[in-house]
Amino acid sequence: MKTIVTALALSVTFAAPLSASAQVSAEGTLNNFSYSLVDLLPNDGIAPSLSIVKPHNPSYPGTVAGAEINESGLRTTREASEDVTRALYSRDLDASVSVPQGTMVATVSGQHFQNLAFHTAASTTGSVGYKRSARARNVMLIEEFVLSPGTQINFFADASGSVATSLPRTNILRENSNFQASMRFDDTWSSAYPNASATFKLTAPLGNSNPDLPFSQSASERLSIMFQNTKSTSRNLKLWIGVSANAESVDTTLSTSPVPEPATYAMLIAGLALVAGAARRKRVG
Repeated sequence: MKTIVTALALSVTFAAPLSASAQVSAEGTLNNFSYSLVDLLPNDGIAPSLSIVKPHNPSYPGTVAGAEINESGLRTTREASEDVTRALYSRDLDASVSVPQGTMVATVSGQHFQNLAFHTAASTTGSVGYKRSARARNVMLIEEFVLSPGTQINFFADASGSVATSLPRTNILRENSNFQASMRFDDTWSSAYPNASATFKLTAPLGNSNPDLPFSQSASERLSIMFQNTKSTSRNLKLWIGVSANAESVDTTLSTSPVPEPATYAMLIAGLALVAGAARRKRVG
């Protein structure tokens, strides 16, 4: 069951431009992994089991953590970390980016299935006339599972996340943030096996009814997927896990004409004087 907490708080007006402090963010975790086994054929003499073996032909790479920030007019800043050791559960990864435009963090920890933990966070600050997007993402493919014949397996994990936007009254700011955690059997079509995948998603609205109010929401959910091996032989399982956090801010405020500096006025007056002098000399000649 999903638990949701929503809060709307009144914005505070500061002397500094609000566009410089406006922030949109998304963050979440996926952890507390576990599984349970059910004997579908209690009279076959085979006890239900889930074995963990080293895969013969592992997909490359098995685990990826990545973070990136992108702003219009600037080069994308990104970082990635991959597990290429091929050792069982060697999956501690960390990818993070922190720049003035925003911060992204993506981590994977845990040397065993039960203590695996995913964390992603992305935030970006608003800026007049700019579009900024931040993304943090973790992806893992576990191919070490072998399920015994006549056995049903249920995988579980706890997902929790939060999203937030801030809509300052002095700017027309479009903001979006979302967090998503998914778990599925990679070699099973969800359309043919509806219990083979589960997704938790939390999305901030594109706009509030009152633009002077920021938006924040947090939620949690217990994810579960199920697979039944009804055959008389063992079945290799590929478990795919993905966690992502995305944040985007677009300020559509029209840029106002800047007030000229005193030096600009001086240059303008000097230029007009030169033009007037040239015209006077032309009349005299």
